[in-house]
Amino acid sequence: MSPRNNHDPTSSGESGNTNVQEADLQEMEDVNQSLDALSCVLDVVEQRTDDILSQLRELLDSNREIRRQLAQDKDNASSEEENDDGNDDMVEQPDTKNEPSANAN
Repeated sequence: MSPRNNHDPTSSGESGNTNVQEADLQEMEDVNQSLDALSCVLDVVEQRTDDILSQLRELLDSNREIRRQLAQDKDNASSEEENDDGNDDMVEQPDTKNEPSANAN
């Protein structure tokens, strides 16, 4: 704040200077209250943003886990199919050459 100038032509005496100071003080108080209200609102917005980010991280981790499990299940299923396909050729067939035929009688 600039120092008072007793020879300031804009001031209209001591009573006018007091009114100006009171008006300035009131305006500063109003600005402070507005800034406090804005600060509170910003705190609420920041908290909501943090909550949303936290929920998004949880969702992302959950989706990663599900995708990992699905990939693992797919790999297991394809491994089992390969084993089943390979075992079909290896399945022992009954030896019908040495057994007597039912039609032989």
